[in-house]
Amino acid sequence: MRRPTGFTLLEVLVALVVLTLGLLGLIAQTASLVRALGRVRRAETITTAAAARMEQLRATGCSARADGAAIVGQGSTIARLDWSWSTAADSSWRLGLVLTPRAPLPALPPETLTMVLPCR
Repeated sequence: MRRPTGFTLLEVLVALVVLTLGLLGLIAQTASLVRALGRVRRAETITTAAAARMEQLRATGCSARADGAAIVGQGSTIARLDWSWSTAADSSWRLGLVLTPRAPLPALPPETLTMVLPCR
């Protein structure tokens, strides 16, 4: 008697379960990478805004010094920039910029950037 060729129902079900588990793992990893990419884009926006504000304050610092604040947004508020001026030792000015991330980046602590401008 000749044995029939092909797959049994049990073999097909096991193969489908293995394939499903693999695809679920791939989908979970893709979702994780998309969230990480979103965090990186928000951090890049915040960093670019802070660097631009520091450059703007450096350019006008010796003539016009005023403390202030600004909101960094990407559709919604993602960070707050606060800056303040203080006098340094040798007739120069110290600029302090505090960068405070907002939701959805609450886990990041505030960062402080400091620059000293020699004004003569």
